[in-house]
Amino acid sequence: MEYRAALLFLFLYYIRPQDWIPAMVGFNIVRPVILIWIASFMNARSRSPVPGVFKTPHDWAMLAYYGYIVWTSPDSNGTFKAFLPYVVFYFFTLHSLTTWERVLGYLKFWNFMLLGVAFMAVASLYGLDLTGAKDMTSMFFDRLCIGTWLHNNPNALAHSVIVAIPLSYVLYFWKGGFTGRIIIFPLCSALAAHCAYSTQSKGSFLVGGVLCVLVFVIGRPKAVQIFAIAIAATLGVSALSFLPRMEKMGNLRADEGVQGRLMVWEMAREITRTKSTGEGWGQFKGYIIWEGQMENKATHSSYVQVGAELGINGLFCYLLLLWIAGRSLLVGSQLTQPETDHERCRRAAMLLLIAYCMSGWMINRQYHNEYFLVIAVAAAIHRLNLAEFKRAQDLLLQAGAETSSSTNPEADGEKTAPQRPEEQIPEPLMAFLNSGKRLWNRITAVDIGVGVAATWAVLTTWDYVLKNL
Repeated sequence: MEYRAALLFLFLYYIRPQDWIPAMVGFNIVRPVILIWIASFMNARSRSPVPGVFKTPHDWAMLAYYGYIVWTSPDSNGTFKAFLPYVVFYFFTLHSLTTWERVLGYLKFWNFMLLGVAFMAVASLYGLDLTGAKDMTSMFFDRLCIGTWLHNNPNALAHSVIVAIPLSYVLYFWKGGFTGRIIIFPLCSALAAHCAYSTQSKGSFLVGGVLCVLVFVIGRPKAVQIFAIAIAATLGVSALSFLPRMEKMGNLRADEGVQGRLMVWEMAREITRTKSTGEGWGQFKGYIIWEGQMENKATHSSYVQVGAELGINGLFCYLLLLWIAGRSLLVGSQLTQPETDHERCRRAAMLLLIAYCMSGWMINRQYHNEYFLVIAVAAAIHRLNLAEFKRAQDLLLQAGAETSSSTNPEADGEKTAPQRPEEQIPEPLMAFLNSGKRLWNRITAVDIGVGVAATWAVLTTWDYVLKNL
């Protein structure tokens, strides 16, 4: 039941019927979902493979991030209550994904929700307008969007649905069957591509291109990697130039939208230089003077918004969680068989994480549930890997004890040959155990160092954009 609650929340987050069904408009959907989830946990049949709340680096980093936001907020009590649902959804999702089958099903449902959003958008072009998308699209000069809070502008819509192309490839085409390769993947890709193309979002085209290249590079033989990169650097770049509005990429400074965005970025950067804790969660609002009038302007960047509101220290906490999620998925590559659903889950989760990190430079999703759900999936996979690692250790200890007993002349009872652990433990995991390494499961100096380096890289990129665009 708790797994169904996790799927329900994902449905409500992306499809958002509360935004376009008249009977549900204005209805507070969060509280009932939390109550349903709590009730389902009380009768849960499948428990976490690693019981407990704070058992992984993800959990502790999430707690630290939450504590920092509350501590630095001008209204700590209000922020404590307002930010709590994000943390709750992280932990509830994490403890709902208790098996590999559930993780894979959740990722497929996530992909299905992205395609559901794409379908609603594309359908509005052909007369089936469920969300009032026609008026929204007209307002943005025929750039496709839909009438929901999450996707009420073309860039937000495009950055969501473009991920469905490489994600569908990993879930259905890679090591997949006939139906997945010949029917499901082409249909999913065509729908997502049509939607993204109609949004005319330059940033999403770049993100989609990079993700598709990564799909053909990561885990491939060197020859395939070199060939894929060469094709992307030649034909791929040329193909991007034919997409809508891409001709403006050569002169971004002349784009009025980019000019306003850079003004706000400069305001936010000044805050990071003078206030180590920023303006406080939800407090930064960018304003520009345009044609003699004061206008509100979004940063269009998760990193810039976090830097302005939480300061450099908060930006470090934000990036540290992304790194920890990425590291747990990278470590998992050493433990899973290359042709199993375990590896499929790991690759799909990595795609979602990379897509989020890239899109963070172009859209504001720093406090959306997407951030917390991606980390929750990575944490769930990490717990499953921890459970398998512990099981393998126990098998080796048991085999050693049985071997000792069989060679003891005073041992009573019938002697049987000990079962070989190699037959029960996956080969990559067995090799990892034989190497004598311990599975990473705590925040180390390396993680802190990477978090500092990532913060420096973001600030350096930020300064470079302000100086050169």
